[in-house]
Amino acid sequence: METPGSMQKKLARLGRMLRAFMEREKVSSSALAESLQTTVRTIQRDILFLKAAGFPVKETARGMYSLDKSLLKHFEVCDDTELALVVALKNLVLQLGRPFQNAADGLFNRLYDVVMAEPVFVKIDESVPLDGHLLSRVVKAICMKKQGRFQYTVFSPYEVIAEPFKVVYFDGFWYLIGRDVHDGALKRYALDKIKDFKATKTCFKCIPATLDGDLKNSANIWFAGERTIEILILVDQSCADYFKRRKIFPTQEIREEKSDGSLIVSFLVGNYGEIRNILKAWLPNVKILTPEELKQDFIADMKGWLAWQGER
Repeated sequence: METPGSMQKKLARLGRMLRAFMEREKVSSSALAESLQTTVRTIQRDILFLKAAGFPVKETARGMYSLDKSLLKHFEVCDDTELALVVALKNLVLQLGRPFQNAADGLFNRLYDVVMAEPVFVKIDESVPLDGHLLSRVVKAICMKKQGRFQYTVFSPYEVIAEPFKVVYFDGFWYLIGRDVHDGALKRYALDKIKDFKATKTCFKCIPATLDGDLKNSANIWFAGERTIEILILVDQSCADYFKRRKIFPTQEIREEKSDGSLIVSFLVGNYGEIRNILKAWLPNVKILTPEELKQDFIADMKGWLAWQGER
């Protein structure tokens, strides 16, 4: 097993190798060995490592290699250390399976697109720390369609047996989406609250066919499959332009634009949790028209908040 020190040296070497591939059409293993002060055999092992991590390196002649740069976007903007980090990340997601590889490739490409536009700054909030060993066990159980048993803590720990379907990321938190074996309900479990996850010998049949679509059309972790609850709000003219420029929720529709510039906007939701905090972020510039139940919930929340502010 490689030590952290030897792996660090290897990744640094791989970063320099990728730089050489990006700058030249063809590179010989002997030239790489000489410039990196190592052996040809080591270079050959490194090339196999790059291939295994998903880099399109091919041998064009005996001892001569090239990299298909058309399949890689904007690697030229990365320095050697950043290239080494890309190699390490691609090797990591390779071990997690095809869905993570596809997601990582898409993420890399978007990041490279941002880097190419130097005047652009993108702020990505820090996520809750992710336990790599836990993630690996969960992903393996999903791939093998095995039920998982684990301790879950809300106010106090309790045991859960669930059919694990997907690991998802929303708003800085990682979640396991799965069906609770006890009550058959689809639930969300924050990964940082899961302990002692173990795959059982019991298999489940399949992941719900609609789950991917539900996730793609979701605004947060409180997604729902069927959205049959309609919410109507009045948006003050001071914020109307934001609602016209982009949807704050996937099912948003502008129903009416009033003469004073305010808007009547509708949303279809599966449960209030999907949109509750989204609407609260726009207070006091939005007014809930219907349903009355949600309106009264907001009023109660505001009264409780005002009372809390008045406490000494």
